[in-house]
Amino acid sequence: MAEAIVGPLVGKLQEMAVSEAKALVAVNDDIRGLRDRLMWMQAFLRHADPRRRDTSDELIRVWLKQTRDVAFDAEDAIDDYSLKVDLSSKKLRCNDLPAR
Repeated sequence: MAEAIVGPLVGKLQEMAVSEAKALVAVNDDIRGLRDRLMWMQAFLRHADPRRRDTSDELIRVWLKQTRDVAFDAEDAIDDYSLKVDLSSKKLRCNDLPAR
């Protein structure tokens, strides 16, 4: 009788573990993609920023501004994500404490 209850729970936990692992892989891929894009943006900014004063090209100035804005947005998103992960980790550790 107890096995009839526990068996499906084990299966559900396995499904949850697989789902969590897939989500972690997807997040890891997203982080790598974001890192690569930020590296390109950094290279562009290093190359173009010193030249912005030497050029009257409005396109370069707009592109520089937008690239900087996107970089700041990405930094904010990374900070938010890091904070959520940290808070989630602390919450999990608090749940491990014995109840009084």
